[in-house]
Amino acid sequence: MQRQVWMRMIKIHLLLNSLLVMILGVAVIVMALWTGRDARFTAVRSITVENNNYTIIHSAVLYTALALSAFLVVAGVLCASGLIRESERLLAAGFIILALLFCVAVQLGYWMFTRVGEVEGAVMDVYDFLYHDFLRNQSDSAGQHLTAFHTAFSCCGKHSRSPLTGPVESITCPAGLRAMGQGCLLAVSASLQKHMDWCWALLLLMMAAVVSGMILTSFLFFSIRLGVSGERQGKYTLAGR
Repeated sequence: MQRQVWMRMIKIHLLLNSLLVMILGVAVIVMALWTGRDARFTAVRSITVENNNYTIIHSAVLYTALALSAFLVVAGVLCASGLIRESERLLAAGFIILALLFCVAVQLGYWMFTRVGEVEGAVMDVYDFLYHDFLRNQSDSAGQHLTAFHTAFSCCGKHSRSPLTGPVESITCPAGLRAMGQGCLLAVSASLQKHMDWCWALLLLMMAAVVSGMILTSFLFFSIRLGVSGERQGKYTLAGR
């Protein structure tokens, strides 16, 4: 009786964990779409300059998030289906996908920890190019891109100072942003840091759910294998008279 109670608790835990994994898959795709539609990132991605590395980084992150969300949903569905049907194959497939997701999550965490400066540097490289191009040539395209950049990040100029009365700032910055005196270097760093905090929270929650799912799935797999999965012990048939 006590064994059945424990098995029932484990099954409920695995079912809830599978639902959490599927919800995390939806959350990842929502985060990816929000990043793709955000005015700040859209303003940087739409700038056509030579060696715009941010466009490559943005596309890589977006496609990685789409693939990650798909695998999370598939893993949750497999684990839940294997639990309901008590299928060893479905549980094994769910465990394999969860193990792959754990490896991917560790790699993503390493990349986020070591390469976050490259994203900020790519954004500021685009801004520096536009800034100096407008300072030298006063081109209309550079001025429009700078105005869109300043409006999206709510910043003006490279460095924080007040008042901002340089030739670039006086033309491409709205009056309210010039009065604030917040430089784009600090604004970009703060925006990316806030976005990375959300990504870290989502990644850590995903890793916890994946590890929990791997433990519960493997435990239930061997329980079914050994015939101690709960009340039901295989299929029952009526013998003919």
